[in-house]
Amino acid sequence: MANPGEQSLLELHLNDVRNAKSSWNSGLGDVCNDPGTCCLGLMCLPCLFGRNYSQLQGGRGCCAACCMYSFCPCLACYFASDVRRHIRDKYNLLPEPCNDFAVHCLCSPCATCQESREMSYYEQPGSRVARPQ
Repeated sequence: MANPGEQSLLELHLNDVRNAKSSWNSGLGDVCNDPGTCCLGLMCLPCLFGRNYSQLQGGRGCCAACCMYSFCPCLACYFASDVRRHIRDKYNLLPEPCNDFAVHCLCSPCATCQESREMSYYEQPGSRVARPQ
């Protein structure tokens, strides 16, 4: 019999499964999987960034995030990488293909589109089960 303060093997295994990180459901280059998001990302990246931020924040902050991304271009990669980190934390994703800042510095439109697709994948009501936070 286990001591009162010890976890059972099953509990330890369940914790490992909950904490296991997985890959993104689509790659950075899979922009054609969602043409509408792709067009928004190419024509108005700050708007897509604002939409992603708002979705992550429960519907708040879209305009502020859009304006920040538009009017502070020297800091856009920093802010966008922080949002990407929050998305990865929320859905327990690996930092792929490299760290969040590098992904946004190398191809911010592709990264922002990928983040939008990922959130849509998990947030559609009744269609998929979101990973534990």
